[in-house]
Parts: sequence; C-alpha cells; structure tokens
Amino acid sequence: MLSRRRLLTLALAAPFIGAAGAVSGPPQRVAVLDWGLTELILALGVTPQSVSAPDWYRKLIGTPELPASVVDIGLLFQPNLETLYALKPDLMAITPGHALLKPQLERIAPTLTLPTGSLAEWQIALNKLSTVLQRAPQARAVLAAFEQAALRARAAAEAYRRPLLIATPIDALHMRLYGAGSLVGDVLIRCGFRNAWQGGVNSQGEAMVELARIGAEDAGLILLPEDGQLPLIQRWQSSLLWQRLPLTFQPQLAFPAQKFNSGGALVTATRIAEALGQIVTGWQRG
Repeated sequence: MLSRRRLLTLALAAPFIGAAGAVSGPPQRVAVLDWGLTELILALGVTPQSVSAPDWYRKLIGTPELPASVVDIGLLFQPNLETLYALKPDLMAITPGHALLKPQLERIAPTLTLPTGSLAEWQIALNKLSTVLQRAPQARAVLAAFEQAALRARAAAEAYRRPLLIATPIDALHMRLYGAGSLVGDVLIRCGFRNAWQGGVNSQGEAMVELARIGAEDAGLILLPEDGQLPLIQRWQSSLLWQRLPLTFQPQLAFPAQKFNSGGALVTATRIAEALGQIVTGWQRG
C-alpha cells in the first residue's frame, strides 16, 4: 500500500510523468509569477528560467540573489504570453490571485498554484515546491534556518515585557500595521513577542491606521521602510506630530539596517526573526 506521503508526491509529480509512466525528473525550465515564490525557489537552489518583473524582485526582496540571466516575462498579473510560449517552460508557479489567468497559462505548460501570504501558507508552498522540484533536503534547511532564528529571537522576547508594533509608514499621518495572517505578524508571534495591534486586518493580515490612533500605545515600534522611504521617515521624525506622540518619540524605536518586503517568503521570515532578536536585545542592553 502506498503511504500518504508517496501518494502526495505522485499527485504533485503527475504533470511531469511521461507516456511510458516514468517520472522524467524535476522541471528544469521554471517560470514564476510571484516574487515570494521566486524567493522560495531560489532558496531551494533552483534558478528560475523566467520571472515576472525580475528587477522589482531585486529591488524589493533581493535575497536570495536573482541571477541576471533570468528572463523578464512581464508584469505579475499580466505576463507576456508570447514570451512564455517561446520559452517553453516545463513548470509555471503561480498564486491563487492568478486564477483567472490560469486557463491560458495551462495551455503553455503545467501550472502549479501555491498559497502565499501567511507564514503557514509559505510553509505549505515550500513543501509542495520541494516535492515537485525534488529538493526535500534544501527545504528542510530553509525551515531549520527559520526555526533557529525564531528560537534565538524568543530568548530576547522572554525578557521583553512590552508588546511590539511593526509598521511601514505610508505617509506622515498613516501606518501600515502587520497583524495575524501577515508574514511579518506571524513571525512576530512565532518569536514569542506580543503584537500590540489587536484591531482588524484585511485579507493580507494588514491594517492601515492613522498615526494619531496608535500614538499613545505603550509599545516598542519597529519600522520597515519601503525602498527609498528612509529619508522621508527621518524628515517625519522631526515633525511636531511625531515628536509629540509617545509611540514615535521614544528610545525603543528602530529601523532595521536591511530592507524587508511583506511580499517575501521564508528567507524573508528568517531575516525578520533575526532582526527582531537583534533589535530587542539592543534595547535591553540600553
């Protein structure tokens, strides 16, 4: 009798089984229509043949590094179908957000829909990709790296009494907060910290709030600036509003030295966990 794991492996590998019934090996020409999935595939040691808007991956996520040889196949949700036909990929990795486009993509190549967004969804996506790409040891290494980083951060969390807010400033008056169901919010909880934001969130686990609404929160604040936003934030810090609010005018406010993007996957999660531990440890040491 086939085990459940073996049945899952065969089901995922079905599109790559030849007429003779033998598995032809893992896909070699992979097209990816999501930057988080691009991050995961690179983390598994596979270089995609093509990626949607690869320069934006390099700009917003950047780690692991995407080789210059990777072909640009257009926008995330408007790929260049002619280019895809010409490239003849043997696998396309997409998200549920590509559902309307999927019938067209399936005419070009086998198409794998993977969940994205929350920490749990990225873990599912990693497991499915590792099965199709035959990269189980690499997947275990990716998960182990995250768990080790979270464990180190948990040591800092145990000695830290305040809740944390993690936010990306939108403008001088508004913040994007990360709650449950977002990668950032899920990493925060996995590391043992309390999330100071307990309000509502959207389907991505995020909430846009007015700064004045959270300005009196007794919480540490970690800001994750968008690319190129740091000079604006430094200017906002000198504004009268930011200097009057306890949340934005306190010693326990930090900007990680690295760039992070909420559209990242498990490598991003590992980097966030490492940054959380380092920042809070620094606060505790004064």
